[in-house]
Amino acid sequence: MCRRVGRRVRKIRAQMLSLSWRVNSSSIYPQTVDTPYGCGKCTNITAGGISGARYSGLYVSFAMNINDITDTILDESSSSSALQQALDAFLKQCSDASGIQSNRSFDAWAGDTLLETGVAINPQAAAHCVLDYQRSAVFIRGIYAAIETLRVRFPDTQLDILYAGCGPFATLLLPLLCKFSPGDLRIHLLDIHQRSLESVNLLMTHYGLAGNDFYTIQGDACHYQHDVNLHLIIAETMQKSLEQEPQFAVTANLAPQLGPRGIFIPQRIEISLCLADLDDESTIYGKSPRVDPNLAEMEARRFPIETIFTLSPSQVSEQLRTVQKNSHSNTLELDLTVVKIPPIKDMARFDAALFTRITVFGPYLLQDYESEITLPQKCQELAPLAGGERYRISYQLGSYPRFNFERLGNP
Repeated sequence: MCRRVGRRVRKIRAQMLSLSWRVNSSSIYPQTVDTPYGCGKCTNITAGGISGARYSGLYVSFAMNINDITDTILDESSSSSALQQALDAFLKQCSDASGIQSNRSFDAWAGDTLLETGVAINPQAAAHCVLDYQRSAVFIRGIYAAIETLRVRFPDTQLDILYAGCGPFATLLLPLLCKFSPGDLRIHLLDIHQRSLESVNLLMTHYGLAGNDFYTIQGDACHYQHDVNLHLIIAETMQKSLEQEPQFAVTANLAPQLGPRGIFIPQRIEISLCLADLDDESTIYGKSPRVDPNLAEMEARRFPIETIFTLSPSQVSEQLRTVQKNSHSNTLELDLTVVKIPPIKDMARFDAALFTRITVFGPYLLQDYESEITLPQKCQELAPLAGGERYRISYQLGSYPRFNFERLGNP
């Protein structure tokens, strides 16, 4: 079974789109290039005016310390080039201190862990996620806002925080620790790879943060049980359209361990099925900072069909109770909905695609094309499209989570 799953993972990864990044005055958006990892090496940046050294295709300033890095990320007026510089500096410092170099090569796949609930990517691959700039910045800002919200809700209380799947650099939380005093937070860093936890321990010392109340735990976030209710849970273990990685299983296991008025990050993940002119969107995306889904709908370049799945901590327990076994594939699945393909003009121009939108916390969102994990996922099973065709949609659980489509025909 592991060999079969491993081969499928490799095949899918070989087809995945990764990102290089283009500087824009207000934010950072990806351009697609072929690499095996979603947060892969960025090579096509012109970082004009940035003082520093070239690192993995990026300019890195050696002058930035952890406080500079954090301040730049949290400052919402920071330019995209400033955000790039801060995150590049963080990656280089972490890599130098820990000895873990981000690796996008096919050889890196061998270090992944194939779980019964999905794939846990290895430390070198996880390190690349720093370079998904908009993703990193939005999550860090959202988590900081969540912690500040909890400090108001629970004054004079040491907050218990669990960061599941923290990876080798604890990227979404470690930069924030310089903003708090030792004793403000009790931090639990959970990862299935011991090498990642060893790296985090080194980095806490490297950045002078070892005085914080923190613990590293080797374990599977899909089964981990904490001994007390938690104020904040951070769990970003996903790819676009919730495929491959175990975000659903992690959320289902950890959300019930959140205390009253606690916060789960991300708060909400929505998967929508649309008919979209992906070639046209790709062209627009290559010329402009983003693809506006509302404008695409108004111009009849995208036709929303249905939000087929929403993952949130408040809904996941009920969803888990509806899991059933597929009699044909013998896999567990969530039976979601039946959709009908609308009869639209020039149907051959369009693809059925899944779009992912993420609410990290409050106003901190990741929209279409803003990150590797919000790129569209083409639904090959629905091609060629035919108006009036009906499909049953389910979400497959187990070792390779994904959405499945069963053709029901034209009534």
